[in-house]
Amino acid sequence: MKDKQVYQRVGTLRLVRLMKLYTKNTKLSLTLNGDGSELFEYGLPFPHTYTRQNEDIYRISFVLSGTFKSEVAYRYLNDIIARFTLSMKVRYTDISYVPEHGYELSLFQGLKSIARAKNYEKMDNGQDNVFWSIKLYTEALIKESSGGMIAYSLIESFAIHTFLDRAKDKSTLRAKCRSIWNWYDEREWTIPIRKGLGMSRQEGAKIAHTKKAKDTKNKVEKAIQGLLFMQEKVNIANVARDAKVDRNTAKKYLIELGYKK
Repeated sequence: MKDKQVYQRVGTLRLVRLMKLYTKNTKLSLTLNGDGSELFEYGLPFPHTYTRQNEDIYRISFVLSGTFKSEVAYRYLNDIIARFTLSMKVRYTDISYVPEHGYELSLFQGLKSIARAKNYEKMDNGQDNVFWSIKLYTEALIKESSGGMIAYSLIESFAIHTFLDRAKDKSTLRAKCRSIWNWYDEREWTIPIRKGLGMSRQEGAKIAHTKKAKDTKNKVEKAIQGLLFMQEKVNIANVARDAKVDRNTAKKYLIELGYKK
């Protein structure tokens, strides 16, 4: 009986080793413009392969832990690719599956992310890295054409060839491309100046403080209007309560708005 248990245990271990041998991970390959120094700027792990194609173009690959075949995992992988395009000059991407050891995606968090870039104004699409990657590519095309109209096909081609689309994802990518194309077409292919872009940290902090003060003042004004409507006393305690601010803030804006000397 004991020999049988040992035999079963050894057989199980062999099966586990065999399963590990054939477990496949995702191989992400990227073709980039640059001299290779970009890879060290963002604290990335060492690429599994590195091939120089010519003086300005090289190709790298990273094996990532997992196969990313679910819809949620697929979007996450596209987000990592978007962060590559925001950090480097990516020309093309593709994936394959290989039985090799893979890196965890947490090792790629040093790449640029629009969600962390406080200098960009929020748009209707939110802080979507894929959307912003396509948008900034479109702006690069506009600059190259000196403000001329950009063919929609160029934007869509970039999105389809850069982000790893499946049949159900193509419509999402195309919707982003169409939204971006229409947005610039309505503005006659001009690039608006974004608030805060290129500012110093002190200047950015000053703008953020001004915005916060304006928002607080608006809350106080709404609280005052509510008190007047309900025929309640406009005093520090009531304003602080309804505006959800401290007493000193309520007092400051009551004086500023002429309700208290």
